[in-house]
Amino acid sequence: MNVIKVTPRGYCLGVVKSIKWAKDAAKQYQDKEIFMLGYLVHNQHVVKEIIDLGIIPINDYKQNRLDLLANLPNNSVVILSAHGSDERIKTLAAQKNIIIVDTECEWVTATKDLIREYLAKKDYEIIFIGKTHHPETNAILSISPLIHLVTTVAEIEPIIPKLDHTKKILITNQTTLSKIDIEDIVLNIKNRLPQQMIEFKNDLCNATLERQNAVLALDSDQIDLLLVVGDKRSNNTLKLVEMGERKNIPSYRINDKNDIKAQWLENINTVAVTAGASTPSNIQLEVIKYLEEQ
Repeated sequence: MNVIKVTPRGYCLGVVKSIKWAKDAAKQYQDKEIFMLGYLVHNQHVVKEIIDLGIIPINDYKQNRLDLLANLPNNSVVILSAHGSDERIKTLAAQKNIIIVDTECEWVTATKDLIREYLAKKDYEIIFIGKTHHPETNAILSISPLIHLVTTVAEIEPIIPKLDHTKKILITNQTTLSKIDIEDIVLNIKNRLPQQMIEFKNDLCNATLERQNAVLALDSDQIDLLLVVGDKRSNNTLKLVEMGERKNIPSYRINDKNDIKAQWLENINTVAVTAGASTPSNIQLEVIKYLEEQ
């Protein structure tokens, strides 16, 4: 079988940094309990690797991370995920003498800083395009109750009456969304508020954008199937599947080679393989080798 290895794919620099810092913490604080608050990155293979170092995962979607931290022991170590965290976590950690290892991606930090800058101006409304309950979205919304969350075009209309129409508007977004969905939402907002000054800062990270563009550049006449290697919790992985489907290429997400179904490969000559930004290279290579042997 002919296998096209889509480039770029897999780890971004932010994920590499997060994993390194978690491993460094495991070595540096061997005399302390070390907790991972939420998933370091959204990939089950990476999370298992971190747990195997003796780091204890703390994750409960029914509780916010501030409440989870409140129940952790004093004088321990807590690793914060790459997706960003509520800033109040650091205040609480200091009160409990907890050492924080913050692996927040620099792109998320930049979005936080941008929103704070515009909130300080007092004459801007902030609209954030993000996925509901995603840890990055939760981190952004924790900055201020004045931030308006929009997830889909359908959610634009309900927020219109909530806006102060004497103010300007800043629109920004989660770093791992679909660039096409973002453009659609921004255009719809501008069409509904034609008289207001609107500034849009697209905060898709480079890794997300480059991987999406690489899939969109695939020739659907030459490719019979696209496999995206990544975790079901990984938003950037799921968006790569959507990009393949937009190209009318049958596209599936898999955790690893064990998820590949025989019927997908029937009458297939050429398959393209890409991977989410938190997918280890060895997992990708196993998939590619398996396909090449078919």
